[in-house]
Amino acid sequence: MKKRAVVGVGVAGFPEKAAGNSWAFLQWGLGLRDLGWEVWLVESLAAKEIKNSRGEVCALGESVNLVHWQRILREVGWDGGATLLAEGEKTEEKPLREFAQGADLFLNLSGHFKRADLVEGAERKVYVDLDPAFTQIWAKVYGSAMNFAGHNAFWSVGLSMGRGAVVPDTGHDWKPVLPPVCRRYWSREAAGVPAGQAAAIGKDHWTTVTHWYGYAAVEWEGRTYGSKGPGFRKLQGWPGQTGLKPRVVTDLGVGEERTEFEKAGWKFFEPGPVCSDWREYRAFLAASRGEFSPAKEGYVTAQTGWFSDRSVLYLSLGRPVLLEETGWSKWLPEGKGAVSFRSAEEAVEKAREIEGNYESHACAAEKLAEDYLDTRRSIPQALAWL
Repeated sequence: MKKRAVVGVGVAGFPEKAAGNSWAFLQWGLGLRDLGWEVWLVESLAAKEIKNSRGEVCALGESVNLVHWQRILREVGWDGGATLLAEGEKTEEKPLREFAQGADLFLNLSGHFKRADLVEGAERKVYVDLDPAFTQIWAKVYGSAMNFAGHNAFWSVGLSMGRGAVVPDTGHDWKPVLPPVCRRYWSREAAGVPAGQAAAIGKDHWTTVTHWYGYAAVEWEGRTYGSKGPGFRKLQGWPGQTGLKPRVVTDLGVGEERTEFEKAGWKFFEPGPVCSDWREYRAFLAASRGEFSPAKEGYVTAQTGWFSDRSVLYLSLGRPVLLEETGWSKWLPEGKGAVSFRSAEEAVEKAREIEGNYESHACAAEKLAEDYLDTRRSIPQALAWL
């Protein structure tokens, strides 16, 4: 008999310009299915999250949320069960409840799914933290409702969680897991020859996709845990020192900070053309020279071992990654394909080294994805914690 899993995702809740976000969740469901599991995807939306194309709160049937949910499941060929629940609206719950009864596993990614009554019949209920340090600080310091209750195991994509990360104690035994990639969709072969507007934006440049500011910084024990903005500012002179012209897809907007970066050799693009369709997003990453990015200030300060689910996609597409050190190099092979830096000076030095031996790094990137991050390897490794 096949094993059964319910996977709580955050796909419909982010319906626009969020292809990367959708795939951070989809990898788990698709990966389990490829391992032979029966999988049911679930998501619950608060009424205020359900909006039409004008940004107005509306009924689910008129929403961009439902359009995005149905479209992406169709595009990935999802033929398993899937339930999208909306606050205040009636949805058939019986099939999900019956599937969950006696299921081997409920994975609640970022704690997005809040209808615990529907999955109470699952044997193991795992909370998967996708934002290490912030999750723990929000819960312990700010008293935020993180939906920890009802779970009997706790995982985190912070590779140093439970083995060196400096975060508040929430009373949970956090186990580190690798961000997985379903290579059936994220490989050079799957991407083909990148074409179109998104591919043209990234072609042959070092790139990344990011929220420049994201959410507000938080504090704990006198230290600030912030977003990527401070990291980018430390790297502002990188283009002039390397001769490379990085391209960043971001929501930075127009202003003095953007102007200063552009004068220094950076180029910025709006998220729409790249992030509205996941195939365009894939084409952008596949056409890039590689990824160059700082990490969120909070991940660096806490040394969580965070490694980006987006960086995983670059690697799987055979594109090297030059990513700020958060402690991840202790747990993943570093130096070929995936390269860390701790300072602006080191980011320049490492970029030159990659460029001088590019094909070797490209091959190593793909090999790293195959050996460590492929869902057929990373998900069984995570399941071993149970």
